[in-house]
Amino acid sequence: MSTKEEKLLSAEIALRSTSGKALTNQPAITSQNIADYLPSQDTAALARTAFTKAGFDVSQPVGVGFSITAPKSVFEKVFKVKLALEERGGVKVSAGEGSESYELPVKSLPKELEQYVAAAAFSQPPDFGPGNY
Repeated sequence: MSTKEEKLLSAEIALRSTSGKALTNQPAITSQNIADYLPSQDTAALARTAFTKAGFDVSQPVGVGFSITAPKSVFEKVFKVKLALEERGGVKVSAGEGSESYELPVKSLPKELEQYVAAAAFSQPPDFGPGNY
């Protein structure tokens, strides 16, 4: 971390499921099919360890994943992206193709992280609430 204290950012990580089912292009996840999308306990533990070694604070797993928190510079280094902080509080990701989104590119992660991750993203800021969002 730099001598100037960097603002901490948090993103959500969705882990690869034990069943191999992808999170995208599937029916909605419900209480009847959630087990098909859950990662194994080993996957969650190994992924948490790998993200911790990469410089992130990692939450306890809940459902299909967990959250990671670190300064902007750690996200940029590990995911190989440029981040822009929005006025509304969101974090936009630029992976170099000219487009921006809230999703982090999983394919750019080091192998020891990428093997566990199905998706990674910053939360989109709400369109309502304090501050006239």
